[in-house]
Amino acid sequence: MKNIIQRTLSGIIYLGILIGSLFFGKFTFGLVFLLICLTALYEFYGLTRATGAFPFVIPSLLAGASLFVLSFLVSSSSVNPAFLFLVLPLIIFILMVALYSRKPDVVRNTAMSFLGLIYVAVPLSTMNFLAFPEINGFSYTHRIVLGILSLVWINDTGAYLVGISVGRHRLFARISPRKSWEGAIGGALLTLICAWWLHRIMGMLERPDWLVIALIVSIFGVFGDLMESLFKRSADMKDSGAIMPGHGGMLDRIDSVLFVMPLSLVYLTLCNL
Repeated sequence: MKNIIQRTLSGIIYLGILIGSLFFGKFTFGLVFLLICLTALYEFYGLTRATGAFPFVIPSLLAGASLFVLSFLVSSSSVNPAFLFLVLPLIIFILMVALYSRKPDVVRNTAMSFLGLIYVAVPLSTMNFLAFPEINGFSYTHRIVLGILSLVWINDTGAYLVGISVGRHRLFARISPRKSWEGAIGGALLTLICAWWLHRIMGMLERPDWLVIALIVSIFGVFGDLMESLFKRSADMKDSGAIMPGHGGMLDRIDSVLFVMPLSLVYLTLCNL
C-alpha cells in the first residue's frame, strides 16, 4: 500500500512538473527538459558503468547540455542554424578527452560516451524543433510536444492495463518477460482512439497527422521501452535510477519518448509541417 501511494504521488509530481513547464513557456520548457536530458544521460552512464565500462561522464554531460541548448537556440530562431555545426567540435572534444584517459579499454569507453549522446541527448534535443514548429511560424507552442507525450502516456497505460488483465503471449520474453502482445495491441488501439479526437483538443495538426503519430507511438514506443530494458538487463539492474520513488529513474520514464520524438519530427518535417 505504501508503495502504491509513493508511486502515485511521485507520478503526479512528475506529470505536474512536465505539463507545467510546457504551459509556462519556452524557457521553463527548455530548462526542465534540459535537466531531464542530463539526468537521463547520467543514469545511462550509470548503466554502462555497471557493465564494466568507464564512459567520460562529465565531458559527455557537458556535450549533451551543449547539444540541447544549441538545438533550443536554433529551433527558436535565436541564433543562425549554422550554429548547429558547433556539434562537430563537441565530437572532437570527446575524442580529445579519450587521449588523456588512463582507464582500460579506451575504445569501449569512448563508444559508450558517444552512445549516451546518440541514445539520450540527440532524441531529447529534437523536441525543441517540435516545440518551435514551422506550422506555427517557428514560435513556441506546447501543443505538439504535449500531444505526443499524452499519446505515449496513454499507450503505456493501455498496454499495462490490458497486459495485466488478459496478457498471455509474451512480446519479447528474452528482454522483458512481462510485456505481452495483448497489452501492446490494447495500448495501440487506445492510443489510436484518443488520437482520433486529439486534433480537437491540441489543434496544430490535422486528424490524419495525429493518427500517424499515434502509430509511431504504438510501434516505436514499444521498441524504445524494450531498448532500455535490454540496457538494464545487460547491466543486471532493475531500474536506471531511483529519482522517482516507485517508478525508478528518469530514463525509465522517458525510454519510449527517445524513439518517438525524433521519428515524429521526421514525419512532420517530410510533410512540411
